[in-house]
Amino acid sequence: MFHFTIFGRKFMKTQFFYSLLAIGFLAISCAKECDEPDIQRINSLYFELKQGGSDGFDEDEIDELYFVRYVPNSEPLIADTFYTGGVFPEGGTKFLINDEYPFRNNEAPYYVVYGYEIVVESDGYATIIEEIELGGEYDGDCGYTNTKKAFKLNGEDFDQAGSQEFVLITK
Repeated sequence: MFHFTIFGRKFMKTQFFYSLLAIGFLAISCAKECDEPDIQRINSLYFELKQGGSDGFDEDEIDELYFVRYVPNSEPLIADTFYTGGVFPEGGTKFLINDEYPFRNNEAPYYVVYGYEIVVESDGYATIIEEIELGGEYDGDCGYTNTKKAFKLNGEDFDQAGSQEFVLITK
């Protein structure tokens, strides 16, 4: 029978194999497990349409509201349109702009290369969201931090880095 010595202890070939197998299982069971962060949601732009009041939207305006996605500086203007029907995925009048909404982007180019208009045609309302810039970094094995979430809303600069607060859109 084959014997060898490790750390002053005699092992048989099969005993050594089973010891290594046990150590391997122990190492695997101690491995840190975590859920991948929802980077899509973390990097999303968060918006809410104000309801009611002199600078808010009424129910009919919310029902007829639509999004236009366009390629900035394209000639002719390349654009897509999406009608919400008054239904927003975050509930109420809240929505996120990302690669899932209002337009699905399964492959490049992604949502940051586009400009967006929110339009209520009956009263001539339009708001523009453009010049989107994102930045982020992984922090350790399981975390992700959004370090830049900049955009222009009607020409006004915003940077919601690290934030998931909704920016209020008024008329």
